[in-house]
Amino acid sequence: MIRDYQACLERTRAVMLGKEPDRVPLYFLTSEDVAARITGLTVREMISSPEVLADKTIMVNNFLGCDNMALVTNAYCGPFEGLAYARANGREDVFVWKDYTTPFIREGLLCQTEEDIENLVIPDHSQTEPWPTFFKAIKIIQEKTGMGHQLGPSLTWSNVQMLRGSQAYLDVKLNPDLLMKLCEKIYASQWDYYEAYCKMAGQPVSAFECSYAFNRHMLSFEDAWKFEGQFIARFARETKLPLIIHNCGFKPYHIELIEKLWEEGVSVIALNASHPLDIDWWVDFRKRFPDITIMGGLHVSAEMENGTEEDVENRVKAFIKKLGPQGRLIITPTCCMPWRVPMYNIKAVTHAVEKYGKYPIDID
Repeated sequence: MIRDYQACLERTRAVMLGKEPDRVPLYFLTSEDVAARITGLTVREMISSPEVLADKTIMVNNFLGCDNMALVTNAYCGPFEGLAYARANGREDVFVWKDYTTPFIREGLLCQTEEDIENLVIPDHSQTEPWPTFFKAIKIIQEKTGMGHQLGPSLTWSNVQMLRGSQAYLDVKLNPDLLMKLCEKIYASQWDYYEAYCKMAGQPVSAFECSYAFNRHMLSFEDAWKFEGQFIARFARETKLPLIIHNCGFKPYHIELIEKLWEEGVSVIALNASHPLDIDWWVDFRKRFPDITIMGGLHVSAEMENGTEEDVENRVKAFIKKLGPQGRLIITPTCCMPWRVPMYNIKAVTHAVEKYGKYPIDID
């Protein structure tokens, strides 16, 4: 059954504005893995043209029954930004294509030396594929559904890891000036990405920002802010876009990052994360930040990968029961769903939201 796109939009808008929707919205972060399973196409077949990519994106999201419209070849500046860097610098040999899962760049090969960083060419996102195909597909999706007006930058650590590899962690202490030079180049590339997006897909309404540095198992908060956080704040101020903060790490600095961004005058409207897994932690988070929408509920490598349909249903039910009545909740399995997640568990999320998420919420 084709979804009512207007209802999806109204449901999400109500939640973001702190109003009561008809039910709790459901978002999926689609990926090449789940898209390949649903469409039967390889990744390169899906991005063969903007029309094909738009058509398959709508098909996949309709099948999942979610309230968002996520491009099936993740449009955040991650793996495909690696491809753009590889092409811009004449090193497509460092990029590894996968037929039915997310491709990747071999980490650390493009920026092994100081000279590599100095000579790194920033992609022209309006010309360097696959970005023009992605942006044109987003525009088609917007015209057909009214959905998909969201930007996905990555400022800056995921790109640091792609370009510099594990050496970046040594650079934090041993060569911070060189690392900062790379971060500035990445920021310039992200700004070019933003301008190309606006030109080809229109002005976004928000930025879904991937804050990968902000995890205790990776960097101290001070170093994460220095090499990523300050760029997130700069981008938000310069674009005047509100932020949805995404963090799929296991030990995130959620509280510290939000409070620091507020100090910098940045609007944070939602937090998308799977951890901490303790639902009571999120209850306390809601008390502390009542105006921030929680986008979470499940970790894709927990119940969804290893549990039963009943396990998935019970997790969604518990999350809605404790957090749904206060509003500002979007059930969002985090992060992207890999091949090993059973399709019946993915559909179990949709069924559970429809079963327990209708307002007024009254779960025995």
